[in-house]
Amino acid sequence: VMTRSALGTALRRYRKLAGLTQAQLAERTGFDPKTISRFETSTYTPSIDALMAFAQVLGVKPKDFFAEPDDEEEQRAYLFGVIHNAPPKDLGKLIAAVEQALAKP
Repeated sequence: VMTRSALGTALRRYRKLAGLTQAQLAERTGFDPKTISRFETSTYTPSIDALMAFAQVLGVKPKDFFAEPDDEEEQRAYLFGVIHNAPPKDLGKLIAAVEQALAKP
């Protein structure tokens, strides 16, 4: 079951993945930055029109906001996105983090 808080969390995750601040997302979608913050904290629930606008700006499908975060496909897509969008200077840090995460105790 999808909760409202999961929708806000997904919006924040995809915004960060796109490398946008709340202010930048607000500017590109016609919302006030405070409203973006309230969507992300699930104080407000975005309308379908708002979700369509966010999806378009963030380069995701509207249904992605509703995917369960523990869904394997969702997790893989998120990881690929992080790696694909990472600045070159951060690649070493990402590799180190992955190696640490996968290291046998």
